[in-house]
Amino acid sequence: MQTYRYNSALEKALIMDIEAGRELMVQIGLEEGFTSKNTIVISHFIDQLLNQLAKINKTD
Repeated sequence: MQTYRYNSALEKALIMDIEAGRELMVQIGLEEGFTSKNTIVISHFIDQLLNQLAKINKTD
């Protein structure tokens, strides 16, 4: 039961971080271009967050 609550809180935090990252990525993409180094770095970070989210959802 404790693990479920931890995963639920972690899932919510990851989703919030993913959404914030997406907003930032779009903003930077519009300013610098969608293939700029900064946009790509943010995209890779979002990918890592999505992978973490998939891992905790897999264990539920």
